[in-house]
Amino acid sequence: MRPIHRLVWPLLAALIATAACTPTAAAAAPPTIRVMPLGDSITAGLGSTTGAGYRLPLWNRIAAQTRYRVDYVGSQHDGAIPDPDHEGHRGWQIAQIRAEIDSWLAAAQPRYVILHIGINDLAWGADPQQAAAQFADLVARIYADRPGVIIIVMGLIPTSVGLQAQVAAYNAKIRTTPGPRYVDAPALSSSEMVDELHPNDQGYQRIGDVIYTELNRTELARQRAGSQPP
Repeated sequence: MRPIHRLVWPLLAALIATAACTPTAAAAAPPTIRVMPLGDSITAGLGSTTGAGYRLPLWNRIAAQTRYRVDYVGSQHDGAIPDPDHEGHRGWQIAQIRAEIDSWLAAAQPRYVILHIGINDLAWGADPQQAAAQFADLVARIYADRPGVIIIVMGLIPTSVGLQAQVAAYNAKIRTTPGPRYVDAPALSSSEMVDELHPNDQGYQRIGDVIYTELNRTELARQRAGSQPP
């Protein structure tokens, strides 16, 4: 009979070799975050040649890194993009979004909401302070419906033709709304717009870059902190 240790050592060596070939946790598939792009025609992508607006450059920026992946969520499906889901509604004002947000959130269960809304209110003559109050109510409802959700708010485009003063007043107010992470929209030039309100592909690229910077910073910080989804 062979000594026990002569039988055990080959077995241990085989186990060690197997463990060395087993993928580590670091090599596991990155987490997928559910992101709801929420807003009006700019979220829908009006004016872009792809019909996806900022959602495509944002998708591309996320796809170029390896720490996480994105799953866009929403009841709308538009654009030449791998994941066309979103919650952008052309021509809608804040109150219309507020009226539907409960059911959208219940269905989509997002980890993040990217919120850009209010230009249609101002374009139809709403007082910026009143519109900002409606915005704050919408944000509060999102948090009530989905505790723990992360809202990234991008202010209105400051160079929107004929509405610069109203946009400045509105942005100054909504940026103080408790809870969301606020980012300024880029000051797009006329060469980056297709009309007074809507960006072209170049403008949407800049918007996507701004949103990506904040989303990426927030998500990496969340991962380092070990936070769990809501």
